[in-house]
Amino acid sequence: MYKILIADDEIKIRETLSDYLTAKGFSVTLAKDGESAVYSAEEKSFDLIILDVMMPKKDGLRACREIREFTDIPILFLSALGEEEHLLSGYKYGGDDYIVKPFPLSVLCEKITAMIKRHKGVGADHSISESGIRLNLKTRQVFCDDREISLPQKDFEILLLMMQNKGAVLSRDVILNKIWGYDFDGDNRTVDTHIKRIRKVLGDKAGLIVTKSGLGYSFKKEE
Repeated sequence: MYKILIADDEIKIRETLSDYLTAKGFSVTLAKDGESAVYSAEEKSFDLIILDVMMPKKDGLRACREIREFTDIPILFLSALGEEEHLLSGYKYGGDDYIVKPFPLSVLCEKITAMIKRHKGVGADHSISESGIRLNLKTRQVFCDDREISLPQKDFEILLLMMQNKGAVLSRDVILNKIWGYDFDGDNRTVDTHIKRIRKVLGDKAGLIVTKSGLGYSFKKEE
Protein backbone atom coordinates (compact mmCIF):
# COMPACT_ATOMS: atom_id res chain seq x y z
CA MET A 1 0.00 0.00 0.00
CA TYR A 2 1.48 3.31 -1.11
CA LYS A 3 1.49 6.13 1.46
CA ILE A 4 0.45 9.62 0.33
CA LEU A 5 0.66 12.98 2.11
CA ILE A 6 -1.88 15.54 0.90
CA ALA A 7 -1.48 19.20 1.89
CA ASP A 8 -4.26 21.62 0.93
CA ASP A 9 -5.87 24.42 2.94
CA GLU A 10 -9.34 23.71 1.51
CA ILE A 11 -10.99 21.04 3.63
CA LYS A 12 -13.38 19.99 0.86
CA ILE A 13 -10.49 19.28 -1.51
CA ARG A 14 -8.55 17.41 1.19
CA GLU A 15 -11.52 15.21 2.00
CA THR A 16 -12.42 14.56 -1.63
CA LEU A 17 -8.89 13.52 -2.52
CA SER A 18 -8.55 11.45 0.65
CA ASP A 19 -11.83 9.58 0.10
CA TYR A 20 -11.04 8.84 -3.54
CA LEU A 21 -7.43 7.73 -3.04
CA THR A 22 -8.28 5.68 0.05
CA ALA A 23 -10.92 3.85 -2.01
CA LYS A 24 -8.22 3.16 -4.58
CA GLY A 25 -6.03 1.48 -1.97
CA PHE A 26 -3.70 4.30 -0.90
CA SER A 27 -2.89 5.16 2.71
CA VAL A 28 -3.54 8.91 3.07
CA THR A 29 -2.30 11.47 5.61
CA LEU A 30 -3.69 15.03 5.53
CA ALA A 31 -2.10 18.41 6.25
CA LYS A 32 -3.91 21.77 6.19
CA ASP A 33 -0.93 24.02 5.40
CA GLY A 34 2.68 23.96 4.24
CA GLU A 35 4.11 24.10 7.75
CA SER A 36 2.30 20.94 8.90
CA ALA A 37 3.20 19.26 5.60
CA VAL A 38 6.92 19.74 6.25
CA TYR A 39 6.50 18.46 9.81
CA SER A 40 4.65 15.33 8.63
CA ALA A 41 7.24 14.65 5.92
CA GLU A 42 9.99 14.79 8.55
CA GLU A 43 8.19 12.55 11.03
CA LYS A 44 6.76 9.89 8.70
CA SER A 45 7.74 8.00 5.57
CA PHE A 46 5.69 8.62 2.41
CA ASP A 47 5.83 7.39 -1.18
CA LEU A 48 4.55 10.68 -2.65
CA ILE A 49 3.55 14.15 -1.44
CA ILE A 50 0.80 16.30 -2.96
CA LEU A 51 1.14 20.03 -2.25
CA ASP A 52 -1.29 22.82 -3.02
CA VAL A 53 0.67 25.90 -4.09
CA MET A 54 -1.41 28.55 -2.30
CA MET A 55 -1.51 27.70 1.44
CA PRO A 56 -1.29 29.70 4.70
CA LYS A 57 1.69 29.78 7.08
CA LYS A 58 3.96 28.32 4.39
CA ASP A 59 3.03 28.02 0.73
CA GLY A 60 3.57 24.85 -1.28
CA LEU A 61 6.70 26.12 -3.00
CA ARG A 62 8.50 26.91 0.27
CA ALA A 63 7.31 23.64 1.78
CA CYS A 64 8.66 21.75 -1.23
CA ARG A 65 12.05 23.45 -0.98
CA GLU A 66 12.33 22.52 2.70
CA ILE A 67 11.19 18.93 2.13
CA ARG A 68 13.81 18.58 -0.59
CA GLU A 69 16.48 19.16 2.05
CA PHE A 70 15.87 15.71 3.53
CA THR A 71 14.09 13.54 0.94
CA ASP A 72 13.83 13.02 -2.80
CA ILE A 73 10.42 11.32 -2.87
CA PRO A 74 8.08 12.53 -5.67
CA ILE A 75 6.25 15.80 -5.05
CA LEU A 76 3.18 16.73 -7.10
CA PHE A 77 1.83 20.28 -7.08
CA LEU A 78 -1.88 21.07 -7.31
CA SER A 79 -2.91 24.59 -8.23
CA ALA A 80 -5.52 26.72 -9.93
CA LEU A 81 -2.57 28.75 -11.29
CA GLY A 82 -1.80 27.29 -14.69
CA GLU A 83 0.35 29.90 -16.42
CA GLU A 84 3.78 28.90 -17.69
CA GLU A 85 5.57 30.94 -15.03
CA HIS A 86 3.71 29.07 -12.28
CA LEU A 87 4.57 25.68 -13.78
CA LEU A 88 8.22 26.65 -14.04
CA SER A 89 8.26 27.83 -10.41
CA GLY A 90 6.97 24.43 -9.32
CA TYR A 91 9.86 22.64 -11.02
CA LYS A 92 12.38 25.26 -9.86
CA TYR A 93 11.49 24.65 -6.21
CA GLY A 94 11.91 20.89 -6.55
CA GLY A 95 8.54 19.59 -7.67
CA ASP A 96 8.34 16.58 -9.99
CA ASP A 97 5.03 17.36 -11.65
CA TYR A 98 2.25 19.95 -11.69
CA ILE A 99 -1.47 19.46 -12.26
CA VAL A 100 -3.90 22.35 -12.72
CA LYS A 101 -7.29 22.44 -10.98
CA PRO A 102 -9.88 21.29 -11.82
CA PHE A 103 -8.79 17.84 -12.91
CA PRO A 104 -10.34 14.35 -13.22
CA LEU A 105 -9.58 12.30 -10.10
CA SER A 106 -8.89 9.26 -12.29
CA VAL A 107 -6.09 11.16 -14.06
CA LEU A 108 -4.60 12.23 -10.73
CA CYS A 109 -4.66 8.63 -9.48
CA GLU A 110 -2.87 7.31 -12.58
CA LYS A 111 -0.31 10.10 -12.41
CA ILE A 112 0.42 9.34 -8.73
CA THR A 113 0.88 5.63 -9.41
CA ALA A 114 3.17 6.28 -12.39
CA MET A 115 5.31 8.77 -10.43
CA ILE A 116 5.76 6.38 -7.50
CA LYS A 117 6.64 3.42 -9.69
CA ARG A 118 9.10 5.48 -11.70
CA HIS A 119 10.77 6.74 -8.53
CA LYS A 120 11.03 3.27 -7.03
CA GLY A 121 12.33 1.80 -10.29
CA VAL A 122 9.36 -0.55 -10.54
CA GLY A 123 8.93 -2.01 -14.02
CA ALA A 124 5.77 -3.03 -15.84
CA ASP A 125 6.14 -6.50 -14.33
CA HIS A 126 5.99 -5.00 -10.80
CA SER A 127 9.64 -5.75 -10.14
CA ILE A 128 12.74 -3.87 -9.07
CA SER A 129 16.19 -5.12 -10.09
CA GLU A 130 19.70 -4.25 -8.98
CA SER A 131 23.04 -6.03 -9.41
CA GLY A 132 21.51 -9.39 -10.28
CA ILE A 133 18.86 -9.30 -7.56
CA ARG A 134 15.22 -8.95 -8.60
CA LEU A 135 12.25 -8.43 -6.29
CA ASN A 136 8.70 -8.90 -7.54
CA LEU A 137 6.59 -6.50 -5.47
CA LYS A 138 3.32 -8.15 -6.45
CA THR A 139 4.16 -11.80 -5.76
CA ARG A 140 6.88 -11.04 -3.13
CA GLN A 141 9.26 -13.37 -4.97
CA VAL A 142 13.03 -12.85 -4.82
CA PHE A 143 15.45 -13.88 -7.57
CA CYS A 144 19.23 -13.92 -7.31
CA ASP A 145 20.84 -14.34 -10.75
CA ASP A 146 17.48 -15.80 -11.91
CA ARG A 147 17.53 -18.34 -9.06
CA GLU A 148 14.49 -17.98 -6.81
CA ILE A 149 15.27 -17.66 -3.13
CA SER A 150 13.00 -17.48 -0.12
CA LEU A 151 12.85 -14.50 2.27
CA PRO A 152 10.48 -13.91 5.20
CA GLN A 153 8.31 -10.78 4.95
CA LYS A 154 10.47 -8.49 7.13
CA ASP A 155 13.65 -9.59 5.34
CA PHE A 156 11.98 -8.88 1.99
CA GLU A 157 10.97 -5.39 3.15
CA ILE A 158 14.46 -4.62 4.46
CA LEU A 159 16.10 -5.73 1.21
CA LEU A 160 13.58 -3.71 -0.80
CA LEU A 161 14.23 -0.61 1.34
CA MET A 162 17.98 -0.94 0.84
CA MET A 163 17.71 -1.49 -2.92
CA GLN A 164 15.45 1.54 -3.28
CA ASN A 165 18.05 3.61 -1.41
CA LYS A 166 21.18 2.06 -2.92
CA GLY A 167 24.35 3.87 -2.00
CA ALA A 168 22.73 5.55 1.01
CA VAL A 169 23.69 4.52 4.55
CA LEU A 170 20.61 3.49 6.53
CA SER A 171 21.01 3.46 10.30
CA ARG A 172 19.47 0.71 12.41
CA ASP A 173 16.94 3.22 13.78
CA VAL A 174 15.88 4.31 10.29
CA ILE A 175 15.37 0.69 9.22
CA LEU A 176 13.41 -0.06 12.39
CA ASN A 177 11.16 2.97 11.94
CA LYS A 178 10.43 2.27 8.29
CA ILE A 179 9.90 -1.49 8.61
CA TRP A 180 8.50 -1.94 12.13
CA GLY A 181 7.16 1.56 12.80
CA TYR A 182 7.84 4.16 15.48
CA ASP A 183 6.07 2.18 18.19
CA PHE A 184 8.55 -0.73 18.04
CA ASP A 185 9.99 -1.15 21.52
CA GLY A 186 12.57 -3.86 20.86
CA ASP A 187 16.35 -3.68 20.53
CA ASN A 188 17.73 -2.05 17.38
CA ARG A 189 20.12 -5.00 17.15
CA THR A 190 17.11 -6.83 15.74
CA VAL A 191 18.18 -5.32 12.43
CA ASP A 192 21.55 -7.07 12.62
CA THR A 193 19.85 -10.45 12.92
CA HIS A 194 17.75 -9.83 9.83
CA ILE A 195 20.71 -8.50 7.82
CA LYS A 196 22.73 -11.59 8.71
CA ARG A 197 19.89 -13.81 7.51
CA ILE A 198 19.48 -11.87 4.26
CA ARG A 199 23.22 -12.12 3.53
CA LYS A 200 23.18 -15.86 4.11
CA VAL A 201 20.36 -16.36 1.61
CA LEU A 202 21.98 -14.08 -0.99
CA GLY A 203 25.13 -16.22 -1.04
CA ASP A 204 27.64 -14.78 -3.51
CA LYS A 205 25.64 -11.54 -3.57
CA ALA A 206 25.96 -11.04 0.20
CA GLY A 207 28.72 -8.47 -0.34
CA LEU A 208 26.19 -6.07 -1.86
CA ILE A 209 25.02 -5.30 1.67
CA VAL A 210 27.83 -3.28 3.21
CA THR A 211 28.28 -2.61 6.92
CA LYS A 212 29.23 1.00 7.71
CA SER A 213 30.82 0.79 11.14
CA GLY A 214 28.98 2.92 13.68
CA LEU A 215 26.54 4.15 11.04
CA GLY A 216 24.43 1.32 9.67
CA TYR A 217 24.06 -0.57 6.40
CA SER A 218 24.15 0.26 2.72
CA PHE A 219 23.26 -1.54 -0.49
CA LYS A 220 26.34 -1.25 -2.69
CA LYS A 221 25.87 1.13 -5.58
CA GLU A 222 27.19 -0.08 -8.94
CA GLU A 223 30.26 1.78 -10.12
